Amino acid sequence: MAKVLFYTSIKTRVKDQESLMKEFVKQGHRVFFLNQQPNHYLPEIARQAGVIYSTIDPVRSRFSIIRIFTYAVQLFRYVRKNEIDVVYSHLEPANFIAVLTRFVVRARIIIVRHHLDLAERAGFQQDWSYRLTYFLAKEIICVSGAAKKYMIEKEGIKPDKIYHINLGYDYAVFSAVNKMKVLELKEQHANKLLLITVGRLDAFKRPEYSIRICNELLNRGINVHLFLLGDGNREGIEQLIREFKLEKAVSCLGYTDNVLDYLQAADWLLHPSVSESSCVVVKEAALVELPVIVCSGVGDFDDYLKHQNNALLINRDNFTEEAVDAILQYHQNPVDREQMGKKLKETVLPLFDIRNVIQCYNQFHPSN
Repeated sequence: MAKVLFYTSIKTRVKDQESLMKEFVKQGHRVFFLNQQPNHYLPEIARQAGVIYSTIDPVRSRFSIIRIFTYAVQLFRYVRKNEIDVVYSHLEPANFIAVLTRFVVRARIIIVRHHLDLAERAGFQQDWSYRLTYFLAKEIICVSGAAKKYMIEKEGIKPDKIYHINLGYDYAVFSAVNKMKVLELKEQHANKLLLITVGRLDAFKRPEYSIRICNELLNRGINVHLFLLGDGNREGIEQLIREFKLEKAVSCLGYTDNVLDYLQAADWLLHPSVSESSCVVVKEAALVELPVIVCSGVGDFDDYLKHQNNALLINRDNFTEEAVDAILQYHQNPVDREQMGKKLKETVLPLFDIRNVIQCYNQFHPSN
């Protein structure tokens, strides 16, 4: 069995990595987790799973070269001390450090890419550290076929370096739905169509489209309420809510751990995002059989979502109008909407079940 290290830079929960590390432990591997940042959630989760968890000493120098060198030395020492066989590095800040250490450790260094086109959209695709990461990387896991295609065609990364492996989830890591909270939300917004959008409040997730949809539905005579969950440009979003005079129709709730409670209470998930690789909130919606409205041609949605079967796939350039029309259509046929949610669950859960994904990782581990 192998000694496996998860190396990352994350402050929030990461349910795909939690699921994967637990499955590795079940297989008999000895699993370590090294984080560049303090994390409120992961130490206890790792302890319960039998994973050895550590946080790297923070590097506070204002000189980037010193920070890079120090992080690289810390990773090198950790890998050597614990005789790590395989390193799975997640997210760009960690990935850059990981590829720098590839030449001085015996461990197999594999970087995991969770984004598709975010580097281009956010303007860091030409940064020397980003380009060097993918030049030096020997093995790269991406989480969607669309991401692999983009990496090859747009970034010129060699195909033989890239492995497409779906995100895998042990659905038990998702907090159980609090039925009392769901009932409270439904009673608080009785006789309303409940919409929800979950994700960062930024230009790529486009939460303002959900606000416009809410406004248009109200103008069409539909009694509607929108839950907005996520951090980011909250000030700008709240200003837009005030401009539309939607203070009573939109709840801007920030980051919350009990996402499933709100999803269970809602009637539709609105997801106008144009930058995804493989979106976790759609998996969460599937868990509670909540029908979703997403943009076609984004991430891996087209691979497993079928329009008017298990989801609604909308043109990203006409998202507001098409979403409003679709919601009005299904408002007259709530049974069809509910059936869509059931079909979503039937499709999504097996496809991203960690038990069905885990065998893809066996190729990276020593046979002994």
